[in-house]
Amino acid sequence: MSEFEGRVAVVTGGASGIGFAISKLLTERGATVSIWDLDDTAAGDAAGRLDRAGHAAVDVTDEGAILAARDRVLADHGRCDILINNAGIYPHATLREITVEAWDQMFDVDSKSVFLATRAFMDPMIEQRYGRVVTIVSEDAYMAKPSIAHYAAAKASLLSLIKTFALELAPHQVLCNGLAPGPVATERAKGQAWLAERIPKIPVLRAAEPEDMAEYAVFLASDRNRFMTGETIIANGGYLMV
Repeated sequence: MSEFEGRVAVVTGGASGIGFAISKLLTERGATVSIWDLDDTAAGDAAGRLDRAGHAAVDVTDEGAILAARDRVLADHGRCDILINNAGIYPHATLREITVEAWDQMFDVDSKSVFLATRAFMDPMIEQRYGRVVTIVSEDAYMAKPSIAHYAAAKASLLSLIKTFALELAPHQVLCNGLAPGPVATERAKGQAWLAERIPKIPVLRAAEPEDMAEYAVFLASDRNRFMTGETIIANGGYLMV
């Protein structure tokens, strides 16, 4: 498929898991993708497995690093059409255990990075009067769970941020949406007990594959999405219904 032929995309945290699945699907459908990841080796390995993919080591909590990486994308390709905000961390700690430093780090990586990256690409997208911004949220933005209060709070903040960017950018034909996955069987998650424990509670009786989430994200990033903005799709196998 050449649905994204001529399109340029940036995927933060794109070296593994959902981010890599999105990067892979975008390249398979014709896009030129730049994988941003704090781990430069992992980013390079991921880009090497894909056609038309580059990579950069980017600390998405550092505005200077984001702006420098953005400028390289624009210099190399002349444009950026798609931004996938996927970078994130997911440490567990109870309310008593969460330190102020851990709280700040969570919001830096999972929330501030979305603000910084989206703002960095905002003006180029406004200038070209085209853009798609897709931010990976989480079902945890909608529900309370023990041991991830800082994660859930950071992800919940994205629901409002997505709407604000969407409202300000809609007149310029830049659409901003979110995707809130439920349990996803990434390589990391497969080795953790919580995934097997959750599956019997999911109405469809399975976890998602990263490729499932990639399909939803790529739709939001495509020209097929011409009218949806400011929304967050919840894809969790019906778990929020029960």
